Amino acid sequence: MGRGRQRRGKKVVSGRCEVCGEEKPFCWRCRQCGYLICQECMMTFPRRFSCNSITWVCPNCLNWEVL
Repeated sequence: MGRGRQRRGKKVVSGRCEVCGEEKPFCWRCRQCGYLICQECMMTFPRRFSCNSITWVCPNCLNWEVL
């Protein structure tokens, strides 16, 4: 690791999207709680998850993540 940083896990993984419920090869993952959202749902509901297209807010834990 280095200089006190914790390993938080990958932010892009494959898995089941929690919005549409489908298994997808590309999902954004909240590194704090593990919430998954696929790219299609992120693009379909941009104002629901992101206000500037650079970051997104996890609806489960309200953690801000960079895209």
